[in-house]
Amino acid sequence: MPPRTTFFIRLMIFSTLIGTLPLLFLGIYSFFQSTSAVQTKVNEANVFILQQSQSRVEQILKVIDQVTGRYAESPLVVNSVSQRLEIGDFQNIDQLVKGLLGVQTYELGVKDTELHSLQQGWYIKDGGFYFGPDLTKKPILLNTAYNSRWVPEQDGAFQGIKLLKTIPAQAAEPKGYLSVRVSNTELAKLLTGGFSSRETMIIDDQLNVIVHSNAERIGGSIAGEPWLEPLRNTPETHGYFSSTLLGKPYSVIYMHSRYNNWTYVSVIPLEEARKESASIGWATLTACVLLLLFTALLSYWGSKRMYFPVRSLMEVTMRHSKPTGGSTAAKDELQWIGTQFTSLHQSKEQLEGQMKMQSGQLFDYFMLKLFQGELHRSELEEKTSRYQLPVWRHYAVLVLQIDTLDQTRYQASEQDLLLFAINNIASELIEPPRRLHAMPIGNYQVSLVGSDAEHHMELLGEFSSLAESAQRSVDQYLGLKVSVGISRPFEQMYATPQAFLEAKEALQYRIRLGEKAILHLDDLKPRQASGHYYPHHLVSELTQAIAFLDRDKADELLRQFIQEVLRVETDPNLYRMSFAMLLTDLARVIYDAGDTGEMFIRDHGNEYEQLLSLKTPQQIEIWFKHQIIYPMMDLARKRHESSGKSISRSVMDLIHEHYDSDLTLEQCAQRLNYSTHYIRRIFRKETGMNFSDYLAGYRHDMAKSWLSGSDMKITEIAEKLQYTNAQNFIRQFRKLEGMTPGQYREQQRA
Repeated sequence: MPPRTTFFIRLMIFSTLIGTLPLLFLGIYSFFQSTSAVQTKVNEANVFILQQSQSRVEQILKVIDQVTGRYAESPLVVNSVSQRLEIGDFQNIDQLVKGLLGVQTYELGVKDTELHSLQQGWYIKDGGFYFGPDLTKKPILLNTAYNSRWVPEQDGAFQGIKLLKTIPAQAAEPKGYLSVRVSNTELAKLLTGGFSSRETMIIDDQLNVIVHSNAERIGGSIAGEPWLEPLRNTPETHGYFSSTLLGKPYSVIYMHSRYNNWTYVSVIPLEEARKESASIGWATLTACVLLLLFTALLSYWGSKRMYFPVRSLMEVTMRHSKPTGGSTAAKDELQWIGTQFTSLHQSKEQLEGQMKMQSGQLFDYFMLKLFQGELHRSELEEKTSRYQLPVWRHYAVLVLQIDTLDQTRYQASEQDLLLFAINNIASELIEPPRRLHAMPIGNYQVSLVGSDAEHHMELLGEFSSLAESAQRSVDQYLGLKVSVGISRPFEQMYATPQAFLEAKEALQYRIRLGEKAILHLDDLKPRQASGHYYPHHLVSELTQAIAFLDRDKADELLRQFIQEVLRVETDPNLYRMSFAMLLTDLARVIYDAGDTGEMFIRDHGNEYEQLLSLKTPQQIEIWFKHQIIYPMMDLARKRHESSGKSISRSVMDLIHEHYDSDLTLEQCAQRLNYSTHYIRRIFRKETGMNFSDYLAGYRHDMAKSWLSGSDMKITEIAEKLQYTNAQNFIRQFRKLEGMTPGQYREQQRA
């Protein structure tokens, strides 16, 4: 028996955790998000403050630049710096001093202003007019590239920035210059006003500190600062980033200015922002604790409510369960209930599996009876409704059959497996509902398909496309050549058996069209079948070529015979009748030669059954060659080789008997019933000479015999030996004997 409250405890713990963990994660996430948001807002505020400080500083400097520029470009100043002023020019000097004092306004923070005449050697400083160079300062090298630009200046008495204005402006050789200086103290007041950061500074393009909130840092370099590298690499003109200084985190606020190419920087410790976010953390923690307590109470109450149906269901299963010996005890209530339901589900699946398997077998049996025509029309309608077969406007039966297994990697014993593989390919290519069913029957793969096309040519196109796709896939995946027979389209399901017979009948026409054919019965079956045709003359020539051992001639005649038979459009059974008659004629030749036992007992098979099982012209031609014609030639060749010397003797006997006639090798071959090529080869092999040489030699011997032992005239001898005239005979005799026939006769009789 399972424990009574195990699942309840687990459910309460789980519901508590599922309510607690999200709160914890949410609180932690909220704290860090708020801290990050506070830091972001602080940084954005500091960026704004730094931007305001930059605006104040640059506004003052630009005002000074403008005021100084107007004074330096005034006609009085431009004309005066090129004149040598004397005491008598006190009015011009007074105007220059007053104008210079007007530039030096303490509201703008201007510390010192000077006007120098380089050509005339006088200068105005601190309200006084002086002759000669100012010995208290280093000589100034004027560069028009730096005209109207603020540059740092540090000496013992002054620290700040200086602005030089050449007079005239942009002159290649200035006549004088105006100098304005602003102290760092004044700039620091402008920079730090209202700013809450710890360090604020202005840096020039040489990384030197121009202005700093800490006066001791003015004039120094920031080359050793840890935040210098990120500042250099940032592509933005303003912003902020985090850095570490002396082990403490800092936020660096920066602002790049196009005015004098300066950079405004504020370094702010992060502790300030973290102090502000501490209150947010305590508020978040308090809210989380309160929510956790509420979640725990809600979990207990909800778990108790949800556990009640589980408890009731467990008690029901315990009352109706049967005790099983040796079973493992359940860990909790749900496992106990699951075990009971699993047992029930397994029983249900077993029952459904058996029903499904039987249903599939029943459907296959129904389709098999449909194809074979064993269903009544009423039974067909009832089964069609039960199996919910799709309804189409037209139907057709497609029958696939393997053309041949020769020259493939398969054996004949594997044909059933190949049919199942072909059936699977056809089932995948032709998907329901177009495919009503596909199954192997005998050595065929049969598919019943449907279509809603109206026109006959459109129907044939659809069915041909399906057949081509199946044919191509079988060749691709199995490496087999198959042909497809397609029945006539029909409209009613009860016509399926007749369509099956039509598709099989269409396949019979492979005997004329060859392998990998797609056959429509309407396109193949002639409207009026021709009579049986059997080319007797080709059979006679074929038997003669076999007797003469002329393989090339026999192959050509066999091919002509098959083409002549298939040329006539007729019933495929008449084609097979012609091939069976050819087999009968060749068997008669074998029988007459006395070799039937060796030919037909060799394979212990029925040649007629083999012939009738062939499907294509190629198979028929190969079968006749290798099963009948070539073995016949081999038997004849064995007979000839065993009696090779008698053939040569027979040829010589014919020469001895008919030397006085127009005898040729072809005539000898015809009389001996062998091929001319074979007799020529055997005669030369056995006698060492050609037929014509032997015949000419024998005739010459007979001529010598008649000349020496008879009174026959030379003309009579020449005519008897088949010479066209006596002169040819005399010329040939002289060539062989070195004398004329008359001289030979006189020599023999002397």
